[in-house]
Amino acid sequence: TSMAIGRDTTAANIKPLEGALIDRFTAGAAIAAGELVSMSSDGYIDPADSTSAKSLVLGVAVQAAAAAGERIDVVTHGRVKCLTGATPGAVVYNSTTAGEPLETTAGNQTAAGIAVSAEILFVRPGY
Repeated sequence: TSMAIGRDTTAANIKPLEGALIDRFTAGAAIAAGELVSMSSDGYIDPADSTSAKSLVLGVAVQAAAAAGERIDVVTHGRVKCLTGATPGAVVYNSTTAGEPLETTAGNQTAAGIAVSAEILFVRPGY
């Protein structure tokens, strides 16, 4: 049986890999390591979700955590170890659960990138 895709919730496991591009942003809400994040209209980043409108995925948070107003590092392109149970070659999208990845799309999701292994996401946002 195959596991469903999920976000690795052990902060110590979340790491950018060689060649990953990292940028720093200010959090507009609490953000945990490994969460997919998006830019909000207020100029802050929040966990990406697809509940009501398209929330364009900007990347993956790669430091332990940040509270609203704190700066946080985000992989905006390239490989990051942040997933569990992903299907290699599958497109990874944001979901209706803020920050969490999905391999299926139904409406408002945008692509975060491509799973290159069960644990590694190649961040390549699809705008």
